[in-house]
Amino acid sequence: MLNYRAILFDFDGVVADTESIHSEIFRAVLAREGIRLTAQDHDERFLGVNDWAGFPKAFREVGRNLDPERARELVEEKSGLYQRRRHEVQPFRGVPNLLEAISNTCGLAIASGARGRDIEAILKEHDLLHHFRTIVSADEVSRSKPEPDVFLAALENLRTCPGPPQNLDTLTPQECLVVEDSPNGVRAAKAAGMDCLAVATSVRASELQEADRVVETLAFLSGTELLRRRG
Repeated sequence: MLNYRAILFDFDGVVADTESIHSEIFRAVLAREGIRLTAQDHDERFLGVNDWAGFPKAFREVGRNLDPERARELVEEKSGLYQRRRHEVQPFRGVPNLLEAISNTCGLAIASGARGRDIEAILKEHDLLHHFRTIVSADEVSRSKPEPDVFLAALENLRTCPGPPQNLDTLTPQECLVVEDSPNGVRAAKAAGMDCLAVATSVRASELQEADRVVETLAFLSGTELLRRRG
C-alpha cells in the first residue's frame, strides 16, 4: 500500500500543548470587553476557530458588532499575552521524535488557525522549525476552519516550496494526511479532500468520529504507522 506523501499538522493541541493557554487568554481578553465564556463554552464553540473569526463570533453571540479595527486590536492583544507565556508551552510527548523520523521522507506542513509568529516562536524554542517545509497560519487565509482554506493553501505551498522530499509538484489532496485535534479541524480536512487522523488531546474521542482514525496520543505512533495509508 502506498504511503502518504505529505503530513499536514495542526499546531495547537497537536504539536504543542497550547489549547488551555489559548482558551484562558482568549476568555480573559473577552472578559475585559464584558463578554464572559467558560472553558466549556470555548471548547464547544471556539475550538479550532482562529482569532480573526473567533472575536467577531463572540461579539455576535451577545448581539454586538465588532468593527475590523477593534477586532485587529483584540487579536494583537491576545497574541502579545500569549508571547509572554510561551515559555510554558511544551511539545507533546513523542512529537519531536516523530517529526525527526518522517521529515526527510514526506513533505511536512503546519496548517493552523494560530498566528504565524506564535507558531514559529514555539517551534524555534524547541528546535522543531527545520522539520517543516511550510507554515500556513491564520495570517495567510481569510476563512477559518471548518472551511478548508488553510489546508488547501498548505498543499499549494508544499507543491512549490523547496525542501525534502523532491517532486511534490504533483501532490494531490488524496496523498495528504491531516493531523487534527478539533471537530472543526477534522471537518476542514475532509472538506479539503484529505484523510484525517484526530488526536483526542482537546476533546473526547467521541467528538472526533468524522475523522478517518482517532488516537488518544501521538506518543506511541511510529513514523511508519503515521505514513501508512489505511483502507
